[in-house]
Amino acid sequence: MAKRLQSVTIITRSFVGLYLVTCIWSFTKLSKDADSSTSCHDDDPTQSLTGQPRDLLQRRVSFQHQMETKSYNFTAALCVCVKDAEAYFEEFIDYHLAMGFSNVYLYDDSPNFELQRWYNHTRAHPDYSKVEVMHLSDARKPKGSSSSSKEEESNDDDDNQQSQNNQQQQEMLPVDPQTDYYEDCVHRFGFNGPRHDYFAFIDVDEFFVLVDESKYRNILDLLQDYLVPFGGALTVNWMLVGSANKSVYAPLPITKRFQYRDEKAHFVIKSIVKTSDYLGHRNPHAVYVRDVVVNGTNTSNIHTTAYPGANHKYALTPRGATDKTCPSKVVLLYHYRYTSDKEYIFKRCTRGGTDGGHYWCSDGGQGIRQGYGPQHIQSIPGSVFDDKAWKFLTSHVPKYQMYDSFEDFH
Repeated sequence: MAKRLQSVTIITRSFVGLYLVTCIWSFTKLSKDADSSTSCHDDDPTQSLTGQPRDLLQRRVSFQHQMETKSYNFTAALCVCVKDAEAYFEEFIDYHLAMGFSNVYLYDDSPNFELQRWYNHTRAHPDYSKVEVMHLSDARKPKGSSSSSKEEESNDDDDNQQSQNNQQQQEMLPVDPQTDYYEDCVHRFGFNGPRHDYFAFIDVDEFFVLVDESKYRNILDLLQDYLVPFGGALTVNWMLVGSANKSVYAPLPITKRFQYRDEKAHFVIKSIVKTSDYLGHRNPHAVYVRDVVVNGTNTSNIHTTAYPGANHKYALTPRGATDKTCPSKVVLLYHYRYTSDKEYIFKRCTRGGTDGGHYWCSDGGQGIRQGYGPQHIQSIPGSVFDDKAWKFLTSHVPKYQMYDSFEDFH
């Protein structure tokens, strides 16, 4: 009886062992089949599913990741004066945060601090919390700038036939405190506080546009080549964007609605400055910076985007607010100054500038004076279609893509 039980036990163990071996063999075969099926019968192991070499594809992925995560050891911020710009200022913020500016500092020029509630309600917002809003009454008391906001309106050219007439017009213009608020911005957030390394001074209707995005993906990429190695200041020319023959306001983004620009860049410039070299503002367009010594001689340290290190030859003109060489291959400041006809008349004639002036308007404020002031005071429709700004915004801030389905009948 004992021998019979021993035989049964041996036979049982043999069956169990054979069963385990069979299971292991089956599992191994299935695994090999599975491995071979994931290759999709890839005859060449060096080729990917797209037919491209695997190592090339990996290099591309690595480069893209590197570009997306590229970081710098400096920061850039915006100083902006705003008034009656509620329709577009969030778009302006979204756009320039996507452009690489770390913070935006808004100086609200409304009498009753109209942006205060927006500011209070956005302190926990992931993007808008990067925006500080100050009422102009909270800024340093303006000392009274020696120049007018309408420096832009002169050609800054003594040989121009309109030079004498423009000079007479300039003498009648009121002093603009905007430059004092720019100086307050640099002192408050550059020399103190977060201590940003660079500041750009623009208006809420101006948008930096990178002309060649294949080389520069954001403003920091650009500054790394054109301002960081040299210090001082960098000038960027205007590109005037027309009204696109729109008559009244419509609730659409400004970069979506107005996509016709002038043929060539405009001579008026705005400035980006290195904080440690900043001495003050000449006017809303031009700055004073520390000179550099070249061959024992003090030389202006203001540059253009003609090429890295290019000197701004108009920096020594009386106002320094223009660059008639109009470099335009790297970056331009798209100026949405006109928008619709009704909006432009309101901005120019009803609201006025930060100095309260309405000097370009006809009697009664119902239109712009014809034949008065420089040519760009008169609204233009634009002649060249250009949607670079809109494409940049929708690709970096996808929530704006919904507006592509909207129609505009105005």
